[in-house]
Amino acid sequence: MKQRIASLLIVTLFATSCATAPPQKSTKKAANIKEWVMEHDRAQRNALVWGLLGAALSGGVTAVTGGSREDIVRNTLAGGVAGAAAGFAFGKHQDRVFAGRDVAVRQANYDQAQGYVARIDEVSFTPVNPKPGDKATLYVRYLVLGPNPNENIRVRLFRGIKYGDDYIFGAGPNEFVVPRGGGVIESSVDLTLPKKAPQGTYGIEAYIEEEKGRFPQVVGTNVLSIVARVQQRGTAAAAR
Repeated sequence: MKQRIASLLIVTLFATSCATAPPQKSTKKAANIKEWVMEHDRAQRNALVWGLLGAALSGGVTAVTGGSREDIVRNTLAGGVAGAAAGFAFGKHQDRVFAGRDVAVRQANYDQAQGYVARIDEVSFTPVNPKPGDKATLYVRYLVLGPNPNENIRVRLFRGIKYGDDYIFGAGPNEFVVPRGGGVIESSVDLTLPKKAPQGTYGIEAYIEEEKGRFPQVVGTNVLSIVARVQQRGTAAAAR
């Protein structure tokens, strides 16, 4: 009952605060970054105003529905993170064959009887501990193999960022054709962290699938730590 009241209050406040309400979405939590991306169109993902409204409303709704002081603080913090994270901006991406089919076969100890296989070997972030406002690179390396050494295999890559159990930013699908029956592929994308991104530990996730569904969907994860910038003293204070 409390959740219904909270949802009704949010919808009412959104409708009175903005001329255009955000698209409705499922209340079911996304199981992976692909589901999250598919549920959120680009306009909604990048609309900072909705994240900021979420920060303001989440704490208020908890109070209205009788939540504890700890719940109010936690929900307001989560809303604030989501709002700040709306400023994440993906830039150019680059995909290339890191190693050919022969190397991939050895690495995976692959036999043609296995059919189509894939795995994600690395999901990483450079720099390892970025600061708010920094430019950084999200890197994914994955392996794809099929039984026919002459076949081109088309794959789709999704990637994104989580805070706790909730996805806060994502992009995809990024399509790539793996030539000659498979290989090891590396994909990198440049991004800019929001200047107001809260420090803390975030999850990063990559998800790949084959266009015909011939290998199981594959997920790779890692963590990202955003650290606070060191406050610089003014020149006058430093001169004393």
